[in-house]
Amino acid sequence: MRQSIVVLFVFVAIRCVAHGAPLSVHLRSTLPTPQPVGTAIGWSPYTDHMSKGMHVFRYSVGMHGGPFRVVRDFSQQPDFAWMPELYEHDASVRVTARNNDTKETAEDTVSFRIVARASGSSPVVTPTWHPLIALFSAPPCPEGDQFRVGFRAVGDETVGQTPRQPCRASSSNNVYVAGMRANTEYQMRAEVTGSGSVKEGNWLPFRTGLTDGNFPPVTIGIPRADNSSVSEPVVVYAAASTTGKRPFATDLEGRLIWYLSSVDFVTRMLPGGRLLVLSEGQNSVNTMRRLQLVRELDLLGNVVRETNVGRVAEQLESLGIHSDCKKGGKECVSGFHHEAIRLPNGHTLVVGGLERMMPAGTQGSKEPVDILGDIVVDLDEEFQVTALWNGFDHLDIRRASLQDAKCKEGPGGGGCPPIFLAAEANGWTHGNSLNYIPSAGDFLISLPEQDWVLKVDWKNGKGTGKVLWRLGKDGDFTAKTEDPSPWFSFQHDAGFLPGGSNLLTILDDGHDRHKKDDKANSRGQAWKLDEEKLVASPVLNADLGIYSSAVGSAQALKNGGYSFDLGYINFPDSTWSRTVETGQDGKVLFAIDVHGTNVYRTYRVNDLYSAPGK
Repeated sequence: MRQSIVVLFVFVAIRCVAHGAPLSVHLRSTLPTPQPVGTAIGWSPYTDHMSKGMHVFRYSVGMHGGPFRVVRDFSQQPDFAWMPELYEHDASVRVTARNNDTKETAEDTVSFRIVARASGSSPVVTPTWHPLIALFSAPPCPEGDQFRVGFRAVGDETVGQTPRQPCRASSSNNVYVAGMRANTEYQMRAEVTGSGSVKEGNWLPFRTGLTDGNFPPVTIGIPRADNSSVSEPVVVYAAASTTGKRPFATDLEGRLIWYLSSVDFVTRMLPGGRLLVLSEGQNSVNTMRRLQLVRELDLLGNVVRETNVGRVAEQLESLGIHSDCKKGGKECVSGFHHEAIRLPNGHTLVVGGLERMMPAGTQGSKEPVDILGDIVVDLDEEFQVTALWNGFDHLDIRRASLQDAKCKEGPGGGGCPPIFLAAEANGWTHGNSLNYIPSAGDFLISLPEQDWVLKVDWKNGKGTGKVLWRLGKDGDFTAKTEDPSPWFSFQHDAGFLPGGSNLLTILDDGHDRHKKDDKANSRGQAWKLDEEKLVASPVLNADLGIYSSAVGSAQALKNGGYSFDLGYINFPDSTWSRTVETGQDGKVLFAIDVHGTNVYRTYRVNDLYSAPGK
């Protein structure tokens, strides 16, 4: 029987009583304690004495009597599906209920125990609800050693491996095994490494299940030459949520090996099998749902931590942002969009949309005008706000969108976050990627409506926020090339790769060139930057053979080549996507196509536990 993470929530009971009675909340779980490792527990609050106003709920978890950590911040969604850490432990789950209007709060805490799934000396493999993911559980291994799982399809010689994790002498080892094809016989074994040797356990059988088949067709667009080397053999597709398609992954033959059950937008893969995503869902302030959540997920799609735009906007009050998302408001933090990245210190940078009503004359308007700009928010390990970069403070408001972009009132579209303050907003900057620079603690932000990539004096949240340079046409760098049109336009996924180098990869969608010549294609570029002399030298300027009018990504591969995602081809007639691999010389070596949907980014990785360099 397949292990299930589907949880049925109990009815959220609410009683309204005479004014003045204190708010109270009682927490209930869908399953009794204890439960084995890998079991999702549903929680629902029973709330009493609710006065008039919007009520929101925060969930926090403490382990082994330690401090509580927020796993989902205040939200109108009362229920929560909690996936405990994958080893046996005692936890305390706390719900805090709050009346937004009166700020009255109440809380309740419940203890819960997670017990081992593996008993005795034998490992066990348990199916999960996901047909392509298994839970492998093994007895404890010696302190100081490391544990991993080896797995392979029956008949294959190549053995895949999960990441190593430290052995806990008193706790079992539990790992999600992912990266398997559907309806296929596999073998799995425990592997314990220590003192330079590997102790391999016996193979255990596991058969993957059938999928629902709701995936876009994937085909080989350009076959690989037999003599070309293969690097990073897994392709992860961050399907755009606007298409209703789920993120998924294939091998280089186009065979499905993973997917998310939810229509989330994967911004970045994290080491160890975690994902940063932007999601639809309830916030803490209004009824808007689109692009309201930033989450960290595991490979099964379980929420590791979550916050929402309303809760972030509340914390930004102390940093000078006074969000009032309604007609007549002056500014509004309206939604997350395009990007969230993980920093080495465990913090997360996320891009948000900031609307501001500006006076007549701004960007040529004859009347007061709604300008949609960007903010970058630093969230700590519990997704609490620690710092802010505000584009309105550091960019020239007089320089309007080069594309004259407009964003419509309501849930948004065309890459815009939701719009609240007016019927239409000027899409001023449209920030679409971030890249962290470890050596200085600064970051890059790509602004495609300006055709610029900016370097920001961030200093891990302690910098001035000043723009240190602008890369692109009419920016601060001189392009050292004889190409008459060297610069990118409406670019995507700009960043140094590897991190700390002076090599910047970028997808040049090529709006400007395509307007002048409808036969002009998108380009994959790599620039060598001399930041002291402000000289940019193209190392790669590859014609990718086709034009993508929006989205995309760029990645340097370990074999010296590059991978580029062309995610919006032939729009609006029959949108499709192509991931193109080139050699160091820019020659196209291989392409894999996704039909019937746009793919915002693709990631070439060794396995589902790895992360690209940017």
